[in-house]
Amino acid sequence: MNSILALGAKALTMVISLVCGVLTTRLVLGDAGVEYYALFSMLTSLPSLLSFTDLGAGAVVVNGIATSDDIRSDRTLAAQLTSVERILVGFAAVTMLVNTVLLLTGGWTIAFGVTGELPGADLAAFVCLTIFCLGVPVGIWVRIMLGLRRNHLIILLQGLISPLTLLGVWMLLTFGTADTYAFLATSSYVASFLVGALGLGLTAYGTRPLVPRAAAMVLHPRRHPGVRVMDVGWPMLAQLLSYPVAVSTQRYVLAQWGTHQDVAEYGVAGQVFFALNGLVVAAGLALWPMYARRRHRGELRRGPFLLAGIFAAGVGAATVFVALVGPWVFDFITDGTLEVRTTTILAFGLMVTCTAGLYPLGMFIMDKPGIRFQVVPTLLMALASLALSIVLTPAIGTAGPPLGNAVAVVVFQVVPFSWYIIRHRARLLGSETASAPEEPQPEDGAGTDANSETAASHS
Repeated sequence: MNSILALGAKALTMVISLVCGVLTTRLVLGDAGVEYYALFSMLTSLPSLLSFTDLGAGAVVVNGIATSDDIRSDRTLAAQLTSVERILVGFAAVTMLVNTVLLLTGGWTIAFGVTGELPGADLAAFVCLTIFCLGVPVGIWVRIMLGLRRNHLIILLQGLISPLTLLGVWMLLTFGTADTYAFLATSSYVASFLVGALGLGLTAYGTRPLVPRAAAMVLHPRRHPGVRVMDVGWPMLAQLLSYPVAVSTQRYVLAQWGTHQDVAEYGVAGQVFFALNGLVVAAGLALWPMYARRRHRGELRRGPFLLAGIFAAGVGAATVFVALVGPWVFDFITDGTLEVRTTTILAFGLMVTCTAGLYPLGMFIMDKPGIRFQVVPTLLMALASLALSIVLTPAIGTAGPPLGNAVAVVVFQVVPFSWYIIRHRARLLGSETASAPEEPQPEDGAGTDANSETAASHS
């Protein structure tokens, strides 16, 4: 039921996001040009490079809430939440320090390749990442809502980001000057922060006094040392690092070994296929707490293979449709200023299809042993994807990075995950007592800190 709600919510918000995304793209391309659209595309993708903000420890909160009998009075859960929030605050501080160093040393200009040569690109990156850092501690609400199996509410709230971004871009283009073109992406960051603040407020109210109690303990580590969260966090972190390395770097590979046109083409095609990927993520993430709760209760009866096939077939059919209507759709999106080639469409479609087939498999093995098993295959996938992107980009252009990722996902994740599920079927179905979750233990000293973007871990 929760998967259906999440899927319905994502379908609704995906339509809204696509419409707003198309309008935003036409505005930026029409008024600022291809070069500034390439910069806009790269800046708005920066958060996906930092999808490990809780260092993987957010998985503890998701599993803790999904299996807790009373989240309002669960002291262990409050301690887990406190530890994760400390990690979020620490991550934001370190990221802000790195952001400042990159600005002062010219690191942003180097990272953006040909796009970094545009006037104001480095300062725009600094401002965007500063807003991002302010919103990092706020992001804990997503983990709480996910554990409550309210992924549909997360999706509906985050669906406000695209309309707010469109409004911000329109205001900057209407009331700004050519000097503000580099700062168009700040609209996306401000929109995300506002939605995050709204989501945290609603989450705190709906789970009171859980969030206020944890927040009150964050700044008192000696009095409230927290609990161990990184026993799950470290292996989860390896998964979270995979998305930045395998997918988020694709634009930057194109910026280093391609042209403005390649980066812009990737951004336009990505508007459609990352929206489709978001639909996969919405339905897939809803499986995590469902599997965890049914396994905890001994109610899990079947594996994820049929669902994986359905996910992949659905995306495959959507890819064929996009390939057929692509010439007209992308011509409209870009107002005829940019060509999106069929090879790019098919490569993106293959990448998202492989991800769709992977999600049910990955969510099925999100218990503690399963998370640990995923570390090596996932890291190998990320490294192979990056290497293939670098090799294929000079040869086939924009289609190279998505194609390389598709190959890496099948070889290093789909095949090993399937083998693992077959071999450990009894435990994963909850028929072995070894699958019972361990109670978190207090740490020595001041406790740990962490935060995470699980949506990234299997993409």
